[in-house]
Amino acid sequence: MIEKMWDSPLMYRIEVPLPDNPLRYLNSYVVCGSDRWLVIDTGFNREECREALFSGLSQLQVDLARTDLFLTHLHADHTGLVGDFAGQGCQVYMNGDDYQYLVDSALDGRTWKYTEQLFMKEGMPPEDIEKQFSNQARKFSPDPSFSIHPVGDGDVVTLAGVDFQVIHTPGHTKGLSCLWLPKEGLLVSSDHVLFDITPNIQRWQNLPDALACYLHSLDKVRDLPARLVLPGHRKASSALKERVDAIKAHHANRLQELWQAAKDHPGATAFELAPHLTWSMRGKKWPEFPPTQKWFAMGETLSHVEYLLHHGRLEQEEKNGLYIYYAI
Repeated sequence: MIEKMWDSPLMYRIEVPLPDNPLRYLNSYVVCGSDRWLVIDTGFNREECREALFSGLSQLQVDLARTDLFLTHLHADHTGLVGDFAGQGCQVYMNGDDYQYLVDSALDGRTWKYTEQLFMKEGMPPEDIEKQFSNQARKFSPDPSFSIHPVGDGDVVTLAGVDFQVIHTPGHTKGLSCLWLPKEGLLVSSDHVLFDITPNIQRWQNLPDALACYLHSLDKVRDLPARLVLPGHRKASSALKERVDAIKAHHANRLQELWQAAKDHPGATAFELAPHLTWSMRGKKWPEFPPTQKWFAMGETLSHVEYLLHHGRLEQEEKNGLYIYYAI
């Protein structure tokens, strides 16, 4: 599906399906300039995504030989098809930290190994970890053998004849970058601000206290005079300030839930605490969670554990090779 989102600059949204994924689809944005095009994010490296994206680009008469690609962050549902663009000579723009994470992941799997070992120390059973080997984020990730033009906070990049301001918003990943057009009041928020679902915040090896970073990044965009916010998934909205406040309230509630769970279950592991948090899984209980959703829920739990540790509200001990927690 193609939807026109803005008149000047002329911008469209291509809905790229994400099969067997609760996100349902990715929003790939296309900016049509007078003699060049810009594509923002791609979908997974799988045929269903490739067919939808390139069918849409064909309908919009996009010439890949005169197209640039901006990747908002490293996740495979946003970067998976980068090789299709790089192979056509497209210039790729991306934050350098996220690019390096992709390279390290592909080099020897070290980033996945770190997370697997961490989750095991936090109480996740080995059999649950093994189920992640078919995780779509791993299975449909891109080959990082492409070069980038690195972008950083405050950079102005001219793409498709439009001057975009880069806003670095670490949290969802270390390098997530939004694109801002101040004159138009147009914000491409990627997964930093979503309106129908709450962005997932994980524990990261290269980003200490990711949740604190994310909350700070929310404040960074909250008061932008945005007329329209274009997210990475689901529907666009103009209610930026209201949505930021709602997301911050969500995390405040989750932090309190986690602290209360640690108080009620002293000496529990993070994996044992996770089922006591409120998850939006359509009535499914923790044992019924699909493996991928349990993985993401565990990562989100750990980001909140890390926040409470850093803010002196939890105490961590090690027992029998596992980390256990106590409320303070």
